[in-house]
Amino acid sequence: MKKIIFMLLLTLLTAVNLHANQPNFTLKTTDNKTLHVLDIKEGLLFQEFKGKTVFLVMFGNVCPPCRAEIPELIELAEKYKDKLEIVAVEVQGYNSTQLAQFKQQEGINYNLVSGDEHQDFVGHIVLRAGWKGQIPFIVVLDNKGEVQFIKQGVVPQKKLEGLIESFNK
Repeated sequence: MKKIIFMLLLTLLTAVNLHANQPNFTLKTTDNKTLHVLDIKEGLLFQEFKGKTVFLVMFGNVCPPCRAEIPELIELAEKYKDKLEIVAVEVQGYNSTQLAQFKQQEGINYNLVSGDEHQDFVGHIVLRAGWKGQIPFIVVLDNKGEVQFIKQGVVPQKKLEGLIESFNK
């Protein structure tokens, strides 16, 4: 219950902050990379990934559909390493240490971020993308940071490949 109240307050504070100025977010990955995210009118600009398609994935460590899509995301990250970055935010309570162990155990080759440690960013996604907490949830940003696709649930790999190709012509 405390977590729900906190998320509601965080969402309200984010909404107030949106009118004051554009929020910036600094995310730490399990690999100790720092990602700088700028909120832009059309989406989110991951400054380190300019010129690449970005898949922002909200997932859970014990969510069966989320776990089922991990091998596909691993394959896409490898196949399109020059065109694609994946930032997966774990939202079922893992801290960075637990998430780093999970990454190693699953052989994940893309960026993982603890949602528990970046609740301001998670709250922002709730507000901007209309995310209601269902997982998996994906926001696809083109190579300019503009939102091009949002979907709750598993997206077929062929569809994701088509999106990558269309944004990187």
